[in-house]
Amino acid sequence: MKKFILPLILFSFFGCNSNDEDQNISSKASIIGKWYIEKSEIYRSLNQQIQTSFSTDCQKTSTHEFTSSHVISISFAQNNNTCEKTDAVARKYTFDKGNGKFWFEGEENYPYFVIQLTLTDMVIEDRTQDFDGDGIKDVLRRFYKRINN
Repeated sequence: MKKFILPLILFSFFGCNSNDEDQNISSKASIIGKWYIEKSEIYRSLNQQIQTSFSTDCQKTSTHEFTSSHVISISFAQNNNTCEKTDAVARKYTFDKGNGKFWFEGEENYPYFVIQLTLTDMVIEDRTQDFDGDGIKDVLRRFYKRINN
């Protein structure tokens, strides 16, 4: 038992760091800005596998611009050899930086979770869907990159 606890204590001690850049949600970072999705991961509870999908160059032209109260999403998709705008939506949202919860107006019972937020990166988890049909909610992670204007 001591062999198990000692490495755990050492890992906990050396794994802690007060540097803002290493924290999951940096105090200097803001959700406000323009972002694109670099990749998505689905953690499937049925087989405990992670399925990763990288955005195509066309999909990377899709943007999600967070203002102080709304997110404006403009989507693009490949149609034959052309990258075309497919949708544009503005939705009111609330972000509680203290607990990392994010939800759209009228969907308070279906929050997303901002699990990482830095000056350049953001990761949002969706825990509301069952992708593999086993009756257990799976986790969809979207990895965002900030677009510098």
